[in-house]
Amino acid sequence: MSPIERIAADWLTSPDTQAVMAALEAARPGGSRFVGGCVRNEIRGVPADDIDIATQLPPEAVMAAMQAAGIRALPTGIEHGTVTAIADGNPFEITTLRRDVETDGRRAVVA
Repeated sequence: MSPIERIAADWLTSPDTQAVMAALEAARPGGSRFVGGCVRNEIRGVPADDIDIATQLPPEAVMAAMQAAGIRALPTGIEHGTVTAIADGNPFEITTLRRDVETDGRRAVVA
């Protein structure tokens, strides 16, 4: 298997994806990346089931960025730093980057 240099998935250029990323980029340029299953599935040649985004923005800033762009945002896992944006009926899970500061192997305190 040869390495993939660039992902050219349809979901990357869809208007809903572009709107969500534009809102995040307006709040913090270069601070958000696609992660998880959408990337894995594209590499495997399988359609993406959902789109996950990791960001440097705190959840409150994600909510504000989505509101400013006219995109519905739900605090679905705010205690874990996750906000779900709904653009054109499609959900995008946006989670703040974090690090474990304490863990028992099952649950973590994050910062």
